[in-house]
Amino acid sequence: MEIVQRILTANPCYKSGRTITVKGLMLHSVGCPQPSAEVFIKNYSNPASKVCVHAFIDADTGVVYQTLPWNHRGWHGGGSANNTHIGVEMCEPSCIKYTGGAKFTCSDREKALANVKKAYDAAVELFAHLCKEFQLNPLEDGVIVSHKEGHDRGIASGHADPDHLWNGLDCGYTMTGFRQDVANAMERQ
Repeated sequence: MEIVQRILTANPCYKSGRTITVKGLMLHSVGCPQPSAEVFIKNYSNPASKVCVHAFIDADTGVVYQTLPWNHRGWHGGGSANNTHIGVEMCEPSCIKYTGGAKFTCSDREKALANVKKAYDAAVELFAHLCKEFQLNPLEDGVIVSHKEGHDRGIASGHADPDHLWNGLDCGYTMTGFRQDVANAMERQ
């Protein structure tokens, strides 16, 4: 796994200087057809930005771009998860087109699946690394959640990611499987 530090020092979230005691990790997907993490980094490197995550995962390369210190309070969950969870965004394939809400069409399923796999695999390795660093059990309830699960728990805003992407592409990924993959990766590290 390659982690490139691109701390968003111009973002007001970074400038606030607030830190958290990390109790969990929240997995997001960006919600638009953009595989390049650089595009988001450029947009979030803005003094007027109202959102900020700890990292983006490029869907073309699987490279992780760390955009906040891990113990910095992010603006990613839209609820109390910001006070406890690191937020990581997986970029999405360019060949999908959103048609309303979390629904989309896909013009090249093979390419989409390759992008999703790159981001998923990098997310597994990153979350395993972070679980080790912060002494978190990935299989413990509430430690690793998707944005959707965060909403269902009342700790995040109403989003469907990344579950909607995986379900829409029928790729077989689930959050239960993701948590198990993270636990397995921790054993290999």
